[in-house]
Amino acid sequence: MRREFRVPKMEEIQERDRKLLYALEKSLGFVPNVYAFMTRSETALNRFLQFTDVPTVFNRIQAEAIHLVTSQVNQNPYCLAVHTALAKDAGLTDEQIIAIRKGNVTWDKKLDTLVDFTCELVTNRGKIPEMTARFYGDGYTDTCLVDLIMLVGMTTVANYITNTTRIPVDFPEVPVIVCNCDCKR
Repeated sequence: MRREFRVPKMEEIQERDRKLLYALEKSLGFVPNVYAFMTRSETALNRFLQFTDVPTVFNRIQAEAIHLVTSQVNQNPYCLAVHTALAKDAGLTDEQIIAIRKGNVTWDKKLDTLVDFTCELVTNRGKIPEMTARFYGDGYTDTCLVDLIMLVGMTTVANYITNTTRIPVDFPEVPVIVCNCDCKR
């Protein structure tokens, strides 16, 4: 029998986490369910926010592409909805977002490499020797590799929490699609 997970109400959350959630509410306009659920742990929300609040070498579009591909491979409707909204805010169109999720970026060769590399990385759990030459050949560096893996890690944490709990998606839902890469997710 499947356990039903419930997002805690603000009054059920400890004061230190409530302060963090109020700050999120001020910047986002609401408290996303994934953040509220993280307060079930005494330290998870603060650790996750510290983890995600670090700049990387990637611009917003590249970072959102990494989040979208990771969430696509992990078949995570919650994070796909979140990162679709953030990708639109970064300037991507609906068509470009779908293309990224399908692994079919035709308008930017370097972004296409990043999308394919991320898909291979997540699908093969970091074992991607055949993609390494293409990644570095398109101008990515060791710094890019480490930052990409960190972004995949952040996204995977949120993917696993929301896939496990199936908490309600509180962003505009996005269509389920199958990507074009070998993983067929």
